[in-house]
Amino acid sequence: MFALIGRLLPLLEHVVRKRGIAMTTSIPEGLRDVAGDPGRLQQVFINLLVNAAQAIPQGVATRNEIRVTTRTDAEGRAVVEVRDTGTGIAPDVRGRLFDPFFTTKPVGVGTGLGLSICHGIVTALGGELSVESEPGHGSTFRVALPPAPASAHAPVQPAPPLPEREARSGHILVVDDDALVGNVIRASLAAEHDVVVATTASEVLQRFAIGERFDLILCDLMMPVMTGVDLHEELQRLDPAQAARMVFLTGGAFTPRAREFLSRVTNPKLEKPFDPQGLRSLVRGLLSPGGRPGL
Repeated sequence: MFALIGRLLPLLEHVVRKRGIAMTTSIPEGLRDVAGDPGRLQQVFINLLVNAAQAIPQGVATRNEIRVTTRTDAEGRAVVEVRDTGTGIAPDVRGRLFDPFFTTKPVGVGTGLGLSICHGIVTALGGELSVESEPGHGSTFRVALPPAPASAHAPVQPAPPLPEREARSGHILVVDDDALVGNVIRASLAAEHDVVVATTASEVLQRFAIGERFDLILCDLMMPVMTGVDLHEELQRLDPAQAARMVFLTGGAFTPRAREFLSRVTNPKLEKPFDPQGLRSLVRGLLSPGGRPGL
């Protein structure tokens, strides 16, 4: 797990620095690791780090900070803490943070599913996800997981080679009203693809008006003003082939229209929060020869 966190932090550090936030880490050597699916653990820590960045108003890094620390507690559990200098959480809502669909974010920003999913992942591994917070003084989210048994430390076998039908590099558009989330997705894919981020559907339509086209469009479903459903309908009118290239990123469909839409369209869907490896695998598959008709 600690090696996984060490790989994640560089991916996210340059993204949060753009918001005027410093990131500091403390990951001592020799800590005992935990058993668990690395992809699911990635979901947890990416979500906690993104939430921490969203809790901090944009400013200068000398005042704003996210600190990630790891240790082993008195019970032998592996502990990871994500602390932020953000706005903090009022006592009357702290007890509801892990409830499905509860969110402290403004309407149209976040689904309220991220912390609930993270809580489910951690508790399924026999661990605990907790929070300490005070309004005006930031928050600390703490993940404590039982250590892996000694047998779990056998050497990891190398991953099998990719199939002969290699994925091609693609020109990919990410559409998410939260620029931080969009930039995290871009950082996850940038080593293999040319990635552009848009925060509104109207920006996408402006790109189409000047003739730009994409191999894939990764689009948040529940956006304010013009939703992913609205954008799909408009692209169906303008360029049906591009509408077919949309992949919907969703933490849930909260309106009858959105639920009906997802049940009707054949476009791929990816549930939030997702891990970077799962995202990269999906994109590789879709851009591989025969991965999806018309691509």
